[in-house]
Amino acid sequence: MSERTNITVESLIPHSAVCVAEQSELICSHQPIVALAGDDVILPCYLDPPISASSETVEWTRPGLDPKYIHFHQDGQPVYHSQNPSYYLRTRLFEAELQNGNVSMKIFRVKISDAGKYFCFLESMLKEASIQLTVGKSDFLKMMNYTFLLTAKISNVTLY
Repeated sequence: MSERTNITVESLIPHSAVCVAEQSELICSHQPIVALAGDDVILPCYLDPPISASSETVEWTRPGLDPKYIHFHQDGQPVYHSQNPSYYLRTRLFEAELQNGNVSMKIFRVKISDAGKYFCFLESMLKEASIQLTVGKSDFLKMMNYTFLLTAKISNVTLY
């Protein structure tokens, strides 16, 4: 006589969730995000295909800072005691969008010193992505826009 094994749906669900999480990629913009000092800026980052990040620990960091945490989100809320003081009350996630895999971070009143590389890390999924933030004054941004337009206009021209 052969033995019979009972498999319940509940026993399969955790495994299914892990498989989906392993298939999702954490994606941040490959292009630098450009902001004007004093403005608010969003660092876009999301899971693709989208899966919920509501129960995830979401860490936004910058290398070279102590403490390194720009934003630390755990158990559905920000954790301020781990946050770098220069970002205190200047960052947030879009909590309603976490269920859609959106882990983008907004920085309020961006400063010149905020420029640099940022990392988003989803702890239990072991997913990490980076994004570059460039911050300038109005003259700097005018020059960046002019350079972009000039480059676009002469992109089909070979200079000797």
